[in-house]
Amino acid sequence: MARFTHRVSGVVVSVADEKVLGSDWRAEGETERSETPDASWKVADLKAYAEENGIDLGDATKKADILAALDDSADDDGNSDNDESNDDES
Repeated sequence: MARFTHRVSGVVVSVADEKVLGSDWRAEGETERSETPDASWKVADLKAYAEENGIDLGDATKKADILAALDDSADDDGNSDNDESNDDES
């Protein structure tokens, strides 16, 4: 039997067939996904996030490459200190 925790109430149950549980349950030991994309996200979720936010992943297909592309896009959005220093040199 596997143990599952309800995501909202925290109630723990043991069941033989996880199909009887809805999406509000997670397997014991399974971690919650973070709010911002990181290695805990599935590749399909990372790609969906990129599409929803208009981020071009280029040729990235592996999780590490997709995460790097997402990180680069965050830097391009003005989160990098280098962007400001380049403006001063003009």
